[in-house]
Amino acid sequence: MYNIGTVTATANSTKLVGIGTKWKENINLVLPMQSLQIQIGNTVHNNSIHSIQSNTELTLNFPLPASQTGAKYVIFTTTMDSISAAANAIVAMNVSNVQFSDIQNRIMTESGVIDIKLPDGTVRKTRTEAERDKLLDGKFDKTGGVIKGSLQVTESLITSLVQAYLDEVYVQLNVANGEPRIHSKRKASGWKSHTLPDANGTLMQVGDYGWGGTGGSTEGEPAFPAHDEAGISAYIRDRSTVTSVFRSKKFSSALNYIYSAIAYFKTGNTYTAITANHSGAGVRVIGGYDAADFTYNLWTDRNTTKDSNGNLKAASPIVKVFADHIELNEESEGVELEKLGTGRYKLKGVLGMNSDASWGGIHGGMVIPNGINNLPLVWGSFDVLPDGDIIIETRYRKHELNERQEAERLMTYPEFLKDELVEVDTEEGKKEKLLKVEREDYEYCDIPNGHWIDVRVNMPSNSIYNLKQAEAERLAKEAAEKQAEEEAKLVAEEAERAEQGSY
Repeated sequence: MYNIGTVTATANSTKLVGIGTKWKENINLVLPMQSLQIQIGNTVHNNSIHSIQSNTELTLNFPLPASQTGAKYVIFTTTMDSISAAANAIVAMNVSNVQFSDIQNRIMTESGVIDIKLPDGTVRKTRTEAERDKLLDGKFDKTGGVIKGSLQVTESLITSLVQAYLDEVYVQLNVANGEPRIHSKRKASGWKSHTLPDANGTLMQVGDYGWGGTGGSTEGEPAFPAHDEAGISAYIRDRSTVTSVFRSKKFSSALNYIYSAIAYFKTGNTYTAITANHSGAGVRVIGGYDAADFTYNLWTDRNTTKDSNGNLKAASPIVKVFADHIELNEESEGVELEKLGTGRYKLKGVLGMNSDASWGGIHGGMVIPNGINNLPLVWGSFDVLPDGDIIIETRYRKHELNERQEAERLMTYPEFLKDELVEVDTEEGKKEKLLKVEREDYEYCDIPNGHWIDVRVNMPSNSIYNLKQAEAERLAKEAAEKQAEEEAKLVAEEAERAEQGSY
């Protein structure tokens, strides 16, 4: 019985198409005149084979009454328990044995790679025994082995890798992409790789003196005896201090910021160092020679601001006060505005003014915007409340201008005008009329549209910026301590391996 695959039947046709069938090439001896059953729907139809065209096509003796795709079928190759059944089984076994014997004979007697046709009709490329012997003759064992005595090469040893190994410690010489390299590995570490330079001299690795690596801390350096400004100044000026990247994790001084990297350049007895605070507090450039240091603080967008008149000023927490809102910088984040009325504003969440000479001194801290001919647009004043909040007041500031300039000024800044009932002459007599008139000098008025007042303030210790700074300091300290622990552990492990003779 043969029932491999499925069939597709067409109504009133004797053609039967197989899917996954092998009616020509099989050892079951599917032959014409054998009985066949096909299930179409719920009905099983009996038929017989007239002829076999290929592995997937045969012709029936009688047309089928209906169509079906993927139908089940059965071909009765023999009558069960009959002499023909036994004969077919014996013939099938003999055919299989003959095919197997022929395959073995070809593998043993032929050479090269040959095509073998298997009983199921598939073809497989197979190496003959002669081909296998040819490939194996003179080869090293793939899994390695021991070579006793000297290994002599009459010409060149062509290889991209030479390795020495003992007790889990490796050294390799490698050539790749035209570059000679050394690879090494210790028991407790990963592989390390080094490209050899095309020059004589001492090798320097990425990470030496901090360049290309995480750098080091000044603590523990022989030339850095004290954790203070004098100590770091001596360390920087010392002739033995080499070009490097380092930091102090103990203190800040005029020459450094705590936990912040210093890029240090040394040539002869002069040097330059650049350091930027890790939390954005500033940038310093240090220069000098073996007798003195000179420090320069750079102006950046973090420690300066452009005021309402376009002038660059030193900045701490800055609040830009507009007529109906405020704009904050990073340090003043959290300040709130309450509009108290025309020309009156309250800044909440501050601790009074923060001013220096460039901001008007002890009674200053505000920058008033200028207008035509660089004349101040308003009068500005402030009052600090007991809780630190600030009241800002702006009032109209009248100037002696010619009529044309005065008209242009009032057209540009409608905030300087107010509604007022004015008695005017009409055909019916004098009448009151609502007109726009210029405000009186020192009368309350809002900050003109498109302008603002810069206010330099003090912030409480629990402000958003100050809390961020404290968190940055904490994280930097933890990172420094963790790095120190890892470095100490590595030194201890290196010393232990050296004692055990692992190198």
